[in-house]
Amino acid sequence: MIRYCYKRILLAVPVMIGISLLAFILGLLSPGDPAEFALNQDGLDAPTDAQIAMMREELGLNRPIYVQYFSWFVQVLHGNFGSSYISGKDILHELLLRLPVTVELALLALAIAAVVGIALGTLCAVYKNSWLDDAVHFLTNILLALPGFWLALLMILLFSETLRLLPTSGSESLRYFIMPALAVSFSTSATVCRYMRSSLLTEFASQYFLVARVRGISKIKLLFCYAFPNAMLPVIALLGNYLAGILGGSVIAESIFALPGISSMALEAIRFRDYPVLQAYVLFTGWLLVLITLAVDLLMFYLNPKLRGGAEAHD
Repeated sequence: MIRYCYKRILLAVPVMIGISLLAFILGLLSPGDPAEFALNQDGLDAPTDAQIAMMREELGLNRPIYVQYFSWFVQVLHGNFGSSYISGKDILHELLLRLPVTVELALLALAIAAVVGIALGTLCAVYKNSWLDDAVHFLTNILLALPGFWLALLMILLFSETLRLLPTSGSESLRYFIMPALAVSFSTSATVCRYMRSSLLTEFASQYFLVARVRGISKIKLLFCYAFPNAMLPVIALLGNYLAGILGGSVIAESIFALPGISSMALEAIRFRDYPVLQAYVLFTGWLLVLITLAVDLLMFYLNPKLRGGAEAHD
């Protein structure tokens, strides 16, 4: 177990370094001169060539690119992501300020997707080829086909404008996250439902399950004590990857519902060409995705005896 953990962590390190290289290159390829941006934050007086040259020297932009990268990477490791071109605020502080909004949205959406998807998938597997199975299959096809932004707008029209039950924007309480979380979780609920149904049907057809049925073990006990835990393994992996994806890609939900999360921060950075913020966003979310994926991988190794047995045999 410990050896496997070390291997996975060591494999994650070069991936994180590669993400840092991509983020750094993004800053290099961005149009405009960082020195000129830094001098012209107030937008009042255009800096002179001498001032720009002095600022370039101060920022280290005249040094070789590999020296710039190493210096920038060391600063990042010390928690210095730089300052915004537009606001002049510390970028890491702004990211950490907005992160709880995105995390709350992601966790609520994950909970909805897990509860709805697992429940419907279990019912469809137990009542295979019934009218319920057909109805849920039809519903999941619709949810997977419809774009998320369309569902978000439809919910605003229904629950906010017509019924006036839920607010359309803000993040003051849990009520403000219900519609965004639903909009984000619809397609994943459908995917989780299909995964759960398929996994349970595989367990129902396995030899141990059929032998247990012959021995007279009740269906309820077989379902929840044997089939359900095994069927949950691929679903847990799916939900872990989904959590990583929503933390880094909830742009549509945050923009439609005006949530001040990190994805909306990146969208604002693109709109105003605030490249240091965009650079920090790519690095921050990239590393976050790697760490979450690593945690899910280690959890799956711990929960799945087949993986543990294979690793021990290989060692």
